[in-house]
Amino acid sequence: MKNPPILDMCCGGRAFWFDHDDDRAVFVDNRAESHTLCDGRALEIRPDLIADFRHLPFADSTFSLVVFDPPHMARAGGGSWMRAKYGVLNKETWQADLRAGFCEAFRVLRPGGVLIFKWNETHISVSHILALTDHKPVVGHKSGKRSDTHWLTFLKDESTAKPESDPLLAYATRRIIELEALLMPEVPDTVWPAEVHFLFDQVSAASNLPAELQNKIRSHINRMKLDGLTSDAIIQQTVKLTAAMGATA
Repeated sequence: MKNPPILDMCCGGRAFWFDHDDDRAVFVDNRAESHTLCDGRALEIRPDLIADFRHLPFADSTFSLVVFDPPHMARAGGGSWMRAKYGVLNKETWQADLRAGFCEAFRVLRPGGVLIFKWNETHISVSHILALTDHKPVVGHKSGKRSDTHWLTFLKDESTAKPESDPLLAYATRRIIELEALLMPEVPDTVWPAEVHFLFDQVSAASNLPAELQNKIRSHINRMKLDGLTSDAIIQQTVKLTAAMGATA
């Protein structure tokens, strides 16, 4: 099939697929591995494409149906079969990671398309996960022995379609994701170039952030300078980054 209509963003072992080789789907995961589970069964993770669900390599509005079943565990033993089967969240960046995953799912989903999201709330409540996206589920179902696995269905509104992408907005979005996930060492005596301070001072709200976030903002200004952005573009992106950091501070 030339253009499969379905995307599985985190296919793993394709456990809930009726046909593990369904040619209507593109199976994506960030790993290709083989494991033996605790009961002796073989676990084969063989995606069609290795990719990060936070940065999917597909154009906007590509798929009619998207399946998003990300890792749900906040912790798991390094060599455990649970980690091998389900993966594990990064304890420092899981909110930013899942927020980015939702954004990517809806980006590649066609207007009027359906997102199927699966979450087990053994470690993290589903209410905390739904807070990471502005989209609201339509219908859902609980399963499992303790009814802690949630199957949720979302519909992408026709009105969410965008006629074209804004390169600066796309850049800002990537930087926001990186900024939320960035773990910077405490370096209060960092000496930034004078131009970094000048550009920082052009965004008055930035000085209202906590000191450690101001330092991160300056780091990103410096990074944007190295990336070759103009001063006007850096100020525009710094305004957006500052607003994003202020919302999560």
